[in-house]
Amino acid sequence: MQSLKITVEFKSPVGSELQSDTIFGQFAWELRYIFGEDKLKEVLEDFETSPFIVFSDGFPEGSIAVPFVKPQKYDKIKARFGNEYYIRMKNIKKARYVRLDDNWLHEKVDLFSLEQFIIEEPVFKSFVGIKNSVNRISSTTEEGLYTAQEKFFMVNVDIYAKYDDKKIKRKDIEQIFESIGKFGFGKDKSSGKGRFRIVKYEDFPKILEKKDKKTFISLSSGIPCKDCNILFGKTFTKFGKHGGDLIFGNPFKNPAILFKSGSIFETDKIKDVYGSALKTSNYDGHYQNSYMIPVFVDVEE
Repeated sequence: MQSLKITVEFKSPVGSELQSDTIFGQFAWELRYIFGEDKLKEVLEDFETSPFIVFSDGFPEGSIAVPFVKPQKYDKIKARFGNEYYIRMKNIKKARYVRLDDNWLHEKVDLFSLEQFIIEEPVFKSFVGIKNSVNRISSTTEEGLYTAQEKFFMVNVDIYAKYDDKKIKRKDIEQIFESIGKFGFGKDKSSGKGRFRIVKYEDFPKILEKKDKKTFISLSSGIPCKDCNILFGKTFTKFGKHGGDLIFGNPFKNPAILFKSGSIFETDKIKDVYGSALKTSNYDGHYQNSYMIPVFVDVEE
C-alpha cells in the first residue's frame, strides 16, 4: 500500500473527534458524491479482506498519540523524577500527544524515553456551544436549549493514510479532502463547523516506515485481528452514526468497542495495516473502518 500524510489547518470549530473511522466514513460519502455510487461499491467490494484506504486519527502536526506503555514501578519513577515525581507523572498521564523523534521511536519505548517528548502545551481550545433542540420528525425547533462541546485547533493537524493505488489514486484522495475541507468535517458541518484548508500532502516521514520489529503502535482507532494481539492499550465505546443521506432515516449504528490510537500490539506478520471492518450498520454494504495503521517499535513486554 502507498503512504500519504495530509496536513490541514482548521478554520472553524470541530464538533466531532478526529477518529480514524469517522474520517473514513466522511471520506466514503464524499467519494460517492464526487465519483458516484458505483465507484464506491467497486472500492468496497472486498473491503472485509482488503481495504482500499485506511486512516489514522488526527494529531497535532509532527506528533502522534502517546503510546500506552508498560507501567513503571514506584521506586524507579521516584528515582528518575525525584521529589517532583507526582507532578511529572500527573502531566504524563494527562498528555495525549508525543512529538515524533528518532530518540524514542527507534529505541526501546518506555515511560522514561517518552517523557521529554510529550506535548504539554494546549493544542486546541475547548468551549461549550448553546444550541436549539430540533424535532427530527417535524424538522422544527422546540422550546429549550442544550449544550455541546466543541474544539478549535490552534495548530495544524496531521492525518495519515495507507491506500491501494490500484483501487484509488492519490489525486482522487486529494480531491476528496479538498471537498471535505470546503464543506466541513463531522457533525454540524451544515452550520460551518469542521472547515479546513489543506496545508500540504507528503509521504510518510521515514521514521514511521521502518518494519523490523514485531510490536507496533496503532495510529488509528481500531480492533485486533488474527494477525495481532493487544499488549497495552485502552478501549472506548463508539456510538457511531451514519452520515450523508442516511441521517434522514435511522442514523444510529450499533455500538462498537475500539482500542484508542496509541495502543500497542504484537504480531508475527509484518503488514501495512491490521484490524478489520466491522458491520455495525443495519444497512447492507456499510462498514465501520476499524483497520489500524502501525508504527513498528520495540517495547518492554
